[in-house]
Amino acid sequence: MERMGVYSTIHHPSAKRLQVVKERIKDFEFEVIENIDDAWTALDTGDLDLILAPANIVWNERVKLASMQFDVIAALTRNHPHHVLVSEDGLEHFPAGGVILCEEPLISRQIKRRRAKIDIRTYASMEIESDTTEGLHTAQNLVESGEINGFVTHRGAYDSAGLNGRRHALHNDPEARGVPRFVPIPFCDLIVVISRQGYPVHNISDWTDEHALNAWMVQRTVMHRTPVELHELIGVHYRQQQIGPILTEAERVNDLFVLDNLIDPEGDVDDEPRYEIIVELLSEDGLRTTSMERIGPINRLDIDIQFMMNDWNNLLERFMAKEGGFIRP
Repeated sequence: MERMGVYSTIHHPSAKRLQVVKERIKDFEFEVIENIDDAWTALDTGDLDLILAPANIVWNERVKLASMQFDVIAALTRNHPHHVLVSEDGLEHFPAGGVILCEEPLISRQIKRRRAKIDIRTYASMEIESDTTEGLHTAQNLVESGEINGFVTHRGAYDSAGLNGRRHALHNDPEARGVPRFVPIPFCDLIVVISRQGYPVHNISDWTDEHALNAWMVQRTVMHRTPVELHELIGVHYRQQQIGPILTEAERVNDLFVLDNLIDPEGDVDDEPRYEIIVELLSEDGLRTTSMERIGPINRLDIDIQFMMNDWNNLLERFMAKEGGFIRP
């Protein structure tokens, strides 16, 4: 019987997500991990065979994991890779000077880009913890009492904390043509499986998701190829779909970028599933944006992401060379 350690945070509830696929998992015992350093030690000594953990934590621990010869070998299906605004009103109906609590620098800038006159504050400025159930309920009570107008949190944290306030998804909505978009922070809603090198991946293929593993690979590559000082300011969107739904959506919203990428000059379309990648950086005031998008066949993803990052680095060099740095904090 193999053993899997499960490490959760309120934003990325690994244990709850595991319950969805538990019926498909055979011959595993599970152990809840309270300290991530203990998890790495247990994996290294062989007390654990696998660890399930939030991808953002795994990325932050990447140097240690590489030195210990650990690999990310799989990922769980993503549910809601975006944040939510908990508020009675959506951003379009916010009053000037309305107060929003938000801990994510990128999302704060995206909100400023959408509504420049909103007052964005950190949770800490009101002595509230953003990563506890108690803190999120305190924020919801402040909305209900009228002391603030709203707060931003992970969609996963909204569910984990048992919140019931009205929520508004902050995501890349193809229907919102001409409206500044919300590109998610890296590794949002992504939970990965870590093993020692050489683990037989086919043992866990019944309950893991190749799409989500591709999302890990793309976002890890983007972060690796982007200067460290910009990591808190970058948004990365990844998804993959069959060609039919992509075309239907693009035709409905008249997305010429997507249509030009999918239909050749003769009007033909192949049926290979496609990936979609968006990478974006914002200036501090949210008024200046640099971004890059790619759509292509899944079977070229490993190659295409490297060419995309070459172009991304060239773009960043031009902007960073400008006086004032454009996108520096």
